[in-house]
Amino acid sequence: MERSTEHVDLENFIRSHSESCAVADALKISTTVTSAINSPDRYIPQRQPRRWRIAYTPYASRHIQDKSSTSDYENIPSSPPPSQITSFLNECSNDYEDRQANKALFQRLLDNEIMGRDMPDAMEDVHDQENSNRSTMSRTRSSGRLEATGGLTSASLDVSLGNSSFKSCSTIGTYYSTTSTTRSNQRNVFTYSAKKTFPRSSSSSVPLSLSPLSEKTHNMLGRFRNVLKEERKISNHPYRILDAPGLADDFYLSLIDWSKSNVIAVGLGPSVYLWSASQDLPRTRLCSLEDNGTQLVSSVSWSDNGARIAVGTGDGALHVWDTVTQKQVTILQHHKQRVGSLAWNGNVLASASRDHTIVLADLRIPPTYPIQTYRGHRQEVCGLKWSPDYTALASGGNDNRVNVWSYPASGPTTPMQSYLDHTAAVKAIAWSPHQHGLLATGGGTNDRYIRFWNTLTGQTVKAVNTGSQICNMVWSRFAPELLTTHGYTQHKLVLWKYPSMVPMAKMTGHDMRVLFCSTAPDGETVVTGAGDESLRFWHVFAQSRTGMQRRSSLDLLTAIR
Repeated sequence: MERSTEHVDLENFIRSHSESCAVADALKISTTVTSAINSPDRYIPQRQPRRWRIAYTPYASRHIQDKSSTSDYENIPSSPPPSQITSFLNECSNDYEDRQANKALFQRLLDNEIMGRDMPDAMEDVHDQENSNRSTMSRTRSSGRLEATGGLTSASLDVSLGNSSFKSCSTIGTYYSTTSTTRSNQRNVFTYSAKKTFPRSSSSSVPLSLSPLSEKTHNMLGRFRNVLKEERKISNHPYRILDAPGLADDFYLSLIDWSKSNVIAVGLGPSVYLWSASQDLPRTRLCSLEDNGTQLVSSVSWSDNGARIAVGTGDGALHVWDTVTQKQVTILQHHKQRVGSLAWNGNVLASASRDHTIVLADLRIPPTYPIQTYRGHRQEVCGLKWSPDYTALASGGNDNRVNVWSYPASGPTTPMQSYLDHTAAVKAIAWSPHQHGLLATGGGTNDRYIRFWNTLTGQTVKAVNTGSQICNMVWSRFAPELLTTHGYTQHKLVLWKYPSMVPMAKMTGHDMRVLFCSTAPDGETVVTGAGDESLRFWHVFAQSRTGMQRRSSLDLLTAIR
């Protein structure tokens, strides 16, 4: 049968645009030439299934399919912009990769349901398939186009334009193969294999379950979901910023604390302000020290239940307020100079001062007499932290010394352990919630080291040079991860993986030293303050999902409400 003029025009048009048109890069066809069946009374085309690898670009097909005559082909643009071609090819690559992975997983599930195939082999095949797809896609994205495995091929392309039908024309589609497996590599059910087979479990389904899948398949899906779990993504920038005018740029102070009731306390000049993170209400002023003179707030700390807050001042006084009634509970006068650090242990409040002492006061007894006084530092004590079991108190000072005190002390008030390896002031102190007796400390500008101590044996575990002044340290409650905030000269936050101490994320945003840090009640969010008079909120830690019950859409009971 002779080709009509319309056949020739379309063929010449496609050949002339084979290198520039987006169809040439996005159309993948795997077909064979078909022949029509001649009939004396009608024309019957031979219908064969077409296998389309990726749908052709809507840009070109829209113009071809909507035209009713060949004269309208002149209005078709010669080539779309390169940016549209690149974006379209990337979308095709991502969609095709996802479809291939889902197809492979579905095939493995069928193998388990029908043939009793075990999951380890299935997961191995799926990983091989995904690795092949990713390696192929990475090569194509780097070149900015889809790579073809062959030149121009002859295939059958049927295009309907009104009542006209075209067939057997030379196409510009190039065959692009993204699957690394061939038919010979696939398993044949009827071929004997010497590999060990895994018999099906006698209990193929869960009792009283409406799911058509067996218990083994449900377990496979859970294990497969764990293997393919994506790595946690940590944002390098804060998700919220609040102004804090008057926030002091002093390394030896502690001016921010986040309570268990989700309220943040900030010391700004002579006043203490409260801000509710859950209700997002305007900040309120709790107290002001202007009536008592010109002293400034030097430290703030919430009690364990979040009902009371302790406020240290520059003259050595310690004010305790009830935040529910908005009234002052008591005033402690145990120090002669400013109180730079506070730590609660139930009703016992520990305070560290510039007068080189640490005082423990029980708020249930008259405030005149302290229950314990620790003397072991030669300069200002700027860091204070209780152990998770509240049986030990760690302190750091400007004398580069780290002391560990026993509580309650049965003998002389001397430290049971002292560490002298730091070469600068130690303010950053954190006890590990995952390993008993593990203490982490950070040195100042002249030291810049994170040091880990085994307080049970008194030995050094590890030391890591961070290259910057360490101002605060916070352990994650969910995983062995450590967050540090830095001053001179980097002004950033770094999340470390313990014990390898490999940085997991580096977060920037502050323009000056990140001097203050506190953790939210959920244990996932932290707030930081700096000399740039701003508070910044970060999503740093993540709760572990391993202990949570998994819900599957395959179980019909989960859909009942």
